[in-house]
Amino acid sequence: MRRNNRVKSQLERDLENPEYRKRFEEEYEAFKVEIQLLLALERKHWSYSDLARAVGTQKSHISRDLRGGGLASASISRIARMAEVLGLRFLPICLPEEKVEQALPLLRRLLAA
Repeated sequence: MRRNNRVKSQLERDLENPEYRKRFEEEYEAFKVEIQLLLALERKHWSYSDLARAVGTQKSHISRDLRGGGLASASISRIARMAEVLGLRFLPICLPEEKVEQALPLLRRLLAA
């Protein structure tokens, strides 16, 4: 009989804790949006100052929002404004839990196109 000698990563061990897993999953969604905004910023060859001017805010606010995890505390309207000036549309959606598994592959296909 073969034994699985694979060692769990620290993240895998941490995710076994239900409280940690819940917090991780909530913050991970904001992180994915943050990455999308940063990639759009890069595509436009803009700095935080450029984005701040376009949004009508201070560079320090943009820096706070786009620094690891900062977007989780940003308002939806501020995220939408940043997305809009970067040529994106921010579409927050709420799905019934039982439809998530069905919807995710469709959304991924749309995003990949």
